[in-house]
Amino acid sequence: RLTFTDQMAKAIFHVLDTRAPYGTYDCTGSGAVKSWADIAKACFGAANGNADRVVPVSTEKYYASAEGPIAPRPRFSALDLSKLESTGFSPRDWEDELAEYLKELRA
Repeated sequence: RLTFTDQMAKAIFHVLDTRAPYGTYDCTGSGAVKSWADIAKACFGAANGNADRVVPVSTEKYYASAEGPIAPRPRFSALDLSKLESTGFSPRDWEDELAEYLKELRA
């Protein structure tokens, strides 16, 4: 899920203003977890109708020709919003945020 700066700022101020317990809070938009390829398809589809030209590539294939050490990446890296949501903050759906952002870019 994508994270938009307006939601990140609102989450930070919410945690501070409500004096939520000290700790680490994950923050992303809410909604469905998607791959980077799915996100790229949504962007290209909205921008120019070329979503079908986006080709997913595995991490292994992407780094196959890389030289030097590669930092390991988790197979599934969606952040857990439950701690943030337990403070009463509900992030907006990232797909709604993306649609609004892309609409503003085209305006």
